[in-house]
Amino acid sequence: MLVFALPALLGEAVAQWECVDWNEKSAGFMRWLVGGTAVAILTSLAATGAVFAAQHPTETSGRLWHQLGGWGIALVGVVAGGWLLVRYFAEADASRKKWWLGGLTLLLVADLWIFGFKLVRVGSTAVDPLWTDAKQIIGATELRVLPWGISIFEQNGAAQLGLGSVFGYNALEVGANIAFASSVPDPRSTAYDILGAGYVVATNPLQGVEEGERPLTLLGNTDRVWVYQRGRTLPLARLVTQIEIIPDVAAATARVHQPDFDPATTAILEQEPDCALVGGGAAGTAVITEKSNGYWQIQTNSPTPALLVLSETAYPGWRVFVDGVEQEWGVAYTAVRATCIPAGKHIVDWRYQPRSYAVGGILSLLGVVLVGTAVWRKPW
Repeated sequence: MLVFALPALLGEAVAQWECVDWNEKSAGFMRWLVGGTAVAILTSLAATGAVFAAQHPTETSGRLWHQLGGWGIALVGVVAGGWLLVRYFAEADASRKKWWLGGLTLLLVADLWIFGFKLVRVGSTAVDPLWTDAKQIIGATELRVLPWGISIFEQNGAAQLGLGSVFGYNALEVGANIAFASSVPDPRSTAYDILGAGYVVATNPLQGVEEGERPLTLLGNTDRVWVYQRGRTLPLARLVTQIEIIPDVAAATARVHQPDFDPATTAILEQEPDCALVGGGAAGTAVITEKSNGYWQIQTNSPTPALLVLSETAYPGWRVFVDGVEQEWGVAYTAVRATCIPAGKHIVDWRYQPRSYAVGGILSLLGVVLVGTAVWRKPW
């Protein structure tokens, strides 16, 4: 309701504004514009100047001096924008009105150029050499890598070289996945087994990880990177016949890390699945035959009904089809996807087809039609 109410109120306000005499509008507008702008800018200048005087001469005072310059430029922009708006609304000649609109557009572009660029972090898109070295050591693999102690701005380089990261693409990290992955801060953690991490990539040698249960093995290193092979890694796609139902996320995560829990044979679900599983039976096989952005194809073969666990983020919008028939899927281990598979041989397709795309497209098209109708509407 709010989405529809706000445009309606705005339209009513504009309609009422158009009914007011221009001289009255311009006088009131200028009073509020000049008065409000003067108070805001002068207050900001006074506050910044006072802090500047108290800090001078320090590094902080230097930054404050630049801030004073920014406020001055902002003052010029506000006054210029107000003047252009007044001239635009006061102009009766349609051809000249376009010039005032052009001036407003230029002012907007200048504002974005002067202030907007400060919000953008400019950096090189070249792959960090550490990932080039890691790729040479690891070679071709379907298993994922676990960046350890590597800056989030450098983690995305793995994907540029065809290495899948446990954390995915940094800008698209999913909270449930990150919470599960970081539940135990140890590269030997069971969580990383479930997420399909086969290798650990670090910029320095790791201490104490080549001993204990499921130790890491140094695969190779250069001056920039150390690559370790993990002691246990589960396949990205696998079948299990045993499940535990634990609705609570914290309890489910804690269960994963208990010594008597075997993730290779048992999955943790938040609710009962649609299929009846025969616990303890042979699980069968799951082979990934095709994988691309937004699409996975998996061939399964099992003597009994089984649960297909896919070590991929349980992100909304994925749809699963078994032999071409769509069915529901659930969340396993609080973070990855799972679905029921009947006994026998089957082809399972995972497709990223969020229905929100279709809904958004329809709403956008409807908006374009409504705007076009309003613009081109002719009086009867």
